[in-house]
Amino acid sequence: MGRKHAIEQRAKVEAGFSERRGIAFRITRTQAWIAVGAGIALTGFVDYATGRDIWVGPLYLGFIALAAWALGLRQAMAAFGVCILIGAVVNADSLYPYNNPISLVDFAVRIPPVLAIIALLSYARHACETEWRLARTDPLTGALNRKAFFEMAGPIEEAQCWHVLAYADLDGLKALNDIHGHARGDASLKAFAQHVRASIRKDDMFARIGGDEFLVYMPVRDSEAGIMVANRLHRAMNSAVSDFADELRCSVGALILAPGARSIDRELRLADKLMYEAKQNGAALTMAMTSPDGRGFAEATDSLPLFAGIADDLPSSAEFRQVARGNSRPGGPSEQPGPPPPRKAA
Repeated sequence: MGRKHAIEQRAKVEAGFSERRGIAFRITRTQAWIAVGAGIALTGFVDYATGRDIWVGPLYLGFIALAAWALGLRQAMAAFGVCILIGAVVNADSLYPYNNPISLVDFAVRIPPVLAIIALLSYARHACETEWRLARTDPLTGALNRKAFFEMAGPIEEAQCWHVLAYADLDGLKALNDIHGHARGDASLKAFAQHVRASIRKDDMFARIGGDEFLVYMPVRDSEAGIMVANRLHRAMNSAVSDFADELRCSVGALILAPGARSIDRELRLADKLMYEAKQNGAALTMAMTSPDGRGFAEATDSLPLFAGIADDLPSSAEFRQVARGNSRPGGPSEQPGPPPPRKAA
C-alpha cells in the first residue's frame, strides 16, 4: 500500500503553469501586501527625512494604486487612510504647499480624485480578469478552450519533469443529442467536466478542444506515476454521473512524456491517434510514452507501437501499452491492466 501511494504522488505543478500571463496579473496577494506595506513605510521615512523640502505625495499614490490593482477596493482605501495618517504626523498636520493653512477645499480637491483612481483601478482589474477568463474558457463546461490550451501549453519547449497528456473522447454524445435533445447532452457534458475537475489538481490543464473531445495535461513524479495517474484518470472519466440515467463512456489516449524537449502540436497528434485506437475498443485506455533519453519520438504508425529508446529499468512495452477492452463500467475487470504477454525468446 505504501509503495502504491508513493508511486501515485504527482509532481509539484511548475510555477506559472496554469496562467502564463503578464507580470501585472501574476502578483500574488502576499507579494502585493509586502510591496504596499514596505513601500508606504519607506515613503513615510523619506517624507520625514526630507521635511518640507520634497513633496512625496506621488510616491504614496503609486503604492495606493498598487493596492487597488492587486488587493482590491477596500484594501486600497485602508492604504489611503494609512498614507493620510502618516502624512499628517510627519508634516505636523499641514498639506503641500506647506506655507498655506489647511482648508476644507484642500480635502475636497485632493481626496475625491484619489478615491476615483482607486475605484477605477479596482474595476479595471476585475474587468480584465473577467474578460481574460471568458475569452479562454468554454462557457458550457468551464474548462479551458482550445485557444487557452495552446496559449498555455505552446510555450513549454523544455520540461524538467514527466507529464501525462490525456486525450479523451466521449462515446455516444451525438446519439444522446439525437435521441434526447441537446439539453440532455449538455447536462452530461457538464457532469463530466465537473467530475474531471474534481479528480485533478487546480493547476492541471483541463481543456475542451471540440464538441466531445477533452485534454488533460499534468505533471507526474515519474513514468510509473504516469501509468497510475492515467489509469485513475480513465476510471474517473468513466464514472461521471448526471441527473439522467444515461452516462457517457470515455475513450482515452494517454501519452506519458519524459523530461526534455516538447512540441505540443506533435504530441497532441500522437495522443489523438492513441485515443482513436482506444475508441475502437469502446471506452478503452491506450497508453504510450516518449523516449526519456531525449532522442525524440519514434515514427507513428497505425498500430502505434511503443516509442523507441525506453530505458532498461522501465516497464516493458506491454506494460506501457494497456488497452481496457469492452464497454464495461468502472470497476470491472476491463479497467485493470492485464498481465503482459509472454516475451518471445531472443
